[in-house]
Amino acid sequence: MKKNLKRLGALLTAAALVLAALTFIRVKRANASNTIQIRLGHNQQGGTEIANTIAKFDEFTRQESGEKMSVKIYPSGQLGSETSEVEMVQAGILDMAKVSSNTLGQFDSRYSIFAIPYLFKGQEHYYKSMEKSQAVKDLFRATANKGFIAIGYYANGSRNFYLKENVKVDSPSVLAGKKIRSMVSSTSMSMITALGGTPVPMAASETYSALQQGIVDGAENTELALTVDGHEDLVSSYTYTEHQYSPDIFIISTKKWNSLTDEQREQLTNALEKTNDNFKSAYNRMMDEAMDQARQHGVTVYKEIDKSELIRAVQPIHQKYIDRGAEYQALYDDIESYAGASSQGAEK
Repeated sequence: MKKNLKRLGALLTAAALVLAALTFIRVKRANASNTIQIRLGHNQQGGTEIANTIAKFDEFTRQESGEKMSVKIYPSGQLGSETSEVEMVQAGILDMAKVSSNTLGQFDSRYSIFAIPYLFKGQEHYYKSMEKSQAVKDLFRATANKGFIAIGYYANGSRNFYLKENVKVDSPSVLAGKKIRSMVSSTSMSMITALGGTPVPMAASETYSALQQGIVDGAENTELALTVDGHEDLVSSYTYTEHQYSPDIFIISTKKWNSLTDEQREQLTNALEKTNDNFKSAYNRMMDEAMDQARQHGVTVYKEIDKSELIRAVQPIHQKYIDRGAEYQALYDDIESYAGASSQGAEK
């Protein structure tokens, strides 16, 4: 039975790849010109503020290239799951994708570092290490022989806990006995367990009904996930635990990257940097608006909490990653080196 299901899954994936290829061939024929068109897929819902900031990538690419390059964007998971998008990029069917670092961990285990809770000590450490760490840059280029490389990141905000009960999450004892929605990720489930809760893995789209039906007592995600998905109607508290900063990563197929000139590559990466800078400049405003909306729905917001007990509780997860080998240790150490002396690191 399992063998038949596996075979069926492989056939469905192959069919999706063929369909996508035929679609892109038709698009390419319909838009034949001297303009290089980059095809980008992502799973953010079209029309949302985040999707609109991603759409700026096309505008900035046109500016950088003098209208000689453009970006055709397929939002809302039109091309399938993030895993499918990565596979299409590997095959050269899709040029680029914006996917979570958790998804990339399936293709290179070093990417799982970004799921480690309290790896980043705050927003400043997050931005600085993602943009300046040579080890992160090396990781981005290390998958060329797997059919893709990363050429930029998207600065998703911090993940925080929110509960149906009005309580501040500042200790593992607070989450004891509580069922918490988890990403379908071993690191995410281990984190929730270490922080005292019981992980219940499920897709993000299932969280609303799970909260409504009492299947879970809470979840952990960004401010926008709380409001855009309507969870503020079902929970009573949101605590800025800031336990994870999990970046999304822009990947490009090795085949497409190798087809570009050095000038075109620079134009594309410059456009990505502008896209990210544009999002970062709007980010704090967007989060403040989301929290104002949550408060209007009766959610109590807890900020500036003491995280020391939470940080201590997850240290075994840090050690488990480091113990995987020298290259894992080197990546971890380089990221840590960008944490300021005044950051939360002093609490560890």
